[in-house]
Amino acid sequence: MYNNNHFGEKCVSFITFNLKRHEKTVAYPNGNSPGQFAYCTGQNFQKTGEVIPSRIEEVGLNEVKYFEWEQEGPLMSIPVDQLIKVVLENGRIIEFKDPMTDPASYADQKKTAIKLNFLSPLFEYTAFSLEKSIRPGRSFETELGLIGLGFDTYKEDKSSGISLSAGYKFLRTPDFYASRMKYSHILKGSYVKPQVLLSIYSNEYEAFLVGGTTTIKDDVVSGALVINLGKQVIYDDSFLIDYSFGIGYGFSSQDFDDRDYPDWRSNQYGFFITGPDAPLVLKLNLKIGFLF
Repeated sequence: MYNNNHFGEKCVSFITFNLKRHEKTVAYPNGNSPGQFAYCTGQNFQKTGEVIPSRIEEVGLNEVKYFEWEQEGPLMSIPVDQLIKVVLENGRIIEFKDPMTDPASYADQKKTAIKLNFLSPLFEYTAFSLEKSIRPGRSFETELGLIGLGFDTYKEDKSSGISLSAGYKFLRTPDFYASRMKYSHILKGSYVKPQVLLSIYSNEYEAFLVGGTTTIKDDVVSGALVINLGKQVIYDDSFLIDYSFGIGYGFSSQDFDDRDYPDWRSNQYGFFITGPDAPLVLKLNLKIGFLF
């Protein structure tokens, strides 16, 4: 908290605020005299950009108290969440940032996580992902899956290859705001995540022919674009559980018209595709991981 004793008797300032939180470029006082100011330039967006010449009485945690410059009147106050900054006569700038979007609010938190797709081995592959916070409310996640490394749940055929995916995560913001509100953790909360997935693998299966059987190898490329809804829970800034459900559209190069192929393979290692005629994609994730 600051008061006018810190700034001197001739404390002349610009209070710049914006109810819609659009930044405005404001020139500083020219310093020639308390009543003379340099011009300011800026572009207004809706109700924006008002500059108040004033004498600062107090800068508090939740509000700024001031007297209007060269006008007789009562002590005024304005909430800091309506302010961009206060510029003092000596050139000092006091900036006000939203704790929810200010990276400094999360400086002591871990911002990277490595995860294991806990259910992936049940579908004959094992997937690991890496998530990195970009800024409060946003993160980027990539995943690598090793096809063939998992439980042998498909006895009729064998597959080997890789699966790749990348997604951009948007954390859900509150329905209403309280003063000085912020995320409890920069990676924690409900989210929506658009995601691109790609699986490249070789599939071997036994085909029944006249006179016996033969092994056929089919090279498959499958992909999908999915929207995921999920929630990530952080424990002690160290351990996490991430669960989500996704839906989208996809494709697969497997030849369903080949009579030697036993049936349409829905599992595409990272997502399920319903069929060639209506390529709806579904996916379900349960991940565990550690932060560092």
